Amino acid sequence: MEYLIRRTDEEWFDLGPDQYDAKLRPSSIPSRRVEGWGDYRIEVGGVEVSFSYEDPGIQVTFEGEVPANVADAVVAEVLANITAVTGQEGRIVEIDS
Repeated sequence: MEYLIRRTDEEWFDLGPDQYDAKLRPSSIPSRRVEGWGDYRIEVGGVEVSFSYEDPGIQVTFEGEVPANVADAVVAEVLANITAVTGQEGRIVEIDS
């Protein structure tokens, strides 16, 4: 499963690498930081999730089977975290895989 978190005005989020640990993790779903490719990476329920800051947004890739409602919740909570810290609105685009 893949998603893209985009700003609604098509600009880049004002989110630096020093904020990734606090903002690219879901608030209510247990996760832990893991090493690997991408700009930031976590594990949720035994599945690794990578975040890559790309133009035109943050690409979120789930590298294994995860229920759609869990993936949707993770991405929604990450967007809420980003909006809370930057004040910038965003939207989630599901990428066909």
